[in-house]
Amino acid sequence: MKEKILVGHKLRRFRQSIDLSQTAMAETLDISPSYLNLLEHNQRPLTVSLLLRLGSAFDIDLKEFAEDDSAALSTELTEVFADPVLAGERISRRELQDLITAAPAAARGVINLFEAYRKVRAELEVAAGDGRGGVETNNPVERIRDVLQQANNYFAIIEEAAEVFHANVMVGVAGHPDALMESLVGYADEILGLRVRIIPVAVMGSQLRRYDQHRREILLSEALRRPQRQFHLLVQLALVTQAEQLDVECARHGIEDAACRSLLRMTLAGYFAAAVMMPYEPFLEAAKELRYDLDLLGRRFGASFEQVCHRLTSLNAPTARGIPFFFVRVDDAGNISKRLAAGGMQFAKHGGTCPKWNIHKAFRTPEQLLFQAAELPNGQKFFTIARTVPRIWSRPDEPAPEFAVALGCEMHHARDLVYADQLAQIKGSTFDPIGIGCAVCERMECSQRAHPPVGHDVRFDGPMRRIGLYDLGLKQ
Repeated sequence: MKEKILVGHKLRRFRQSIDLSQTAMAETLDISPSYLNLLEHNQRPLTVSLLLRLGSAFDIDLKEFAEDDSAALSTELTEVFADPVLAGERISRRELQDLITAAPAAARGVINLFEAYRKVRAELEVAAGDGRGGVETNNPVERIRDVLQQANNYFAIIEEAAEVFHANVMVGVAGHPDALMESLVGYADEILGLRVRIIPVAVMGSQLRRYDQHRREILLSEALRRPQRQFHLLVQLALVTQAEQLDVECARHGIEDAACRSLLRMTLAGYFAAAVMMPYEPFLEAAKELRYDLDLLGRRFGASFEQVCHRLTSLNAPTARGIPFFFVRVDDAGNISKRLAAGGMQFAKHGGTCPKWNIHKAFRTPEQLLFQAAELPNGQKFFTIARTVPRIWSRPDEPAPEFAVALGCEMHHARDLVYADQLAQIKGSTFDPIGIGCAVCERMECSQRAHPPVGHDVRFDGPMRRIGLYDLGLKQ
């Protein structure tokens, strides 16, 4: 937990929601009304002892209450005012922070209004036939990313279903991961009447998995490694056996659009597959025992590096939490294909990641772990682990895409990682300055900037040239 918890807006909103005066709440918490007023206006931090007193007096989720969401709001608002339509407003970072502190609900309203504007603008651009619209704003991928973010990438219903399924599949079988694949194949055949076949790539081509409903067969490509075969088989079994639970989650999150619904069902099927391969309690216990050694966790549970990283982001059960990790996957051009924010890290909704982040260097040293101590402009410090993931088999005439993944957490959690030993080399040096994204980053001195930040002019001085693309004028 951070030393200073500045969540005055949450405290004020909660007090107002239960229709309690400052005097009445102050009396309940055994503090003065003037001190409570300072807390609500972020003039004093909410101490741990006072937070515990608050939890004892009122029915609240302490972890959720203590999490400062101002960083997320700041990133989203900065993106709003980085749009060309608002470029003339010259909104400073301080003004945005004042808005968030004084009126967080109004800040969310501005963000929601702007997202609605983006969607309408995209639809008009599509109708006009200029080909620019609808790529980002009306995108099912972004919608489902929002769902994962809101759920903190934890789905209790799916976890429970996976636990029951794992117990049924592994009944009477030793719990070694090597036995899981054989047990899954036997379960599919004997219980579901489905035949599982490994098919040569000459037949499957670029397909990794195919379900032949008429022949009652699940076909898996021989190009898949064992952890991938297990995962794809489990995804298909989830779609066959867990349809009701998948539909319940779609309804619970208000997903009605056909494209979004199909993507969320596939995403949750993948979540189910990982939960069966790496059951929650045994996996969390092993993660703590092994100090989050990613390679050993993969060997113990028969999972790939990426599967382990992804599973670690979902250990968010209210009564049994792991480290709050964030996760991102990019290709060698910097395009993001997966991202899950947690532990204070926020990703920009539009654009790529910071070029100073070592995930981009991972492609130079394939399958080698890279460690980095990084600091955001707002002072947040993180420890990250980056590595490329092995390519799926590909044809010589059409190479498969190459990806790198990064797993990270706030620096104070790094002591619980086996990789904390690497910090000995880092402690004597400064943290690498990185940003959320160029358009929302105010590091004026960065020579790797791809876009100018909001609220700054770009100058092009004929007699002089600096390193980098932009020479930024003074903020107005």
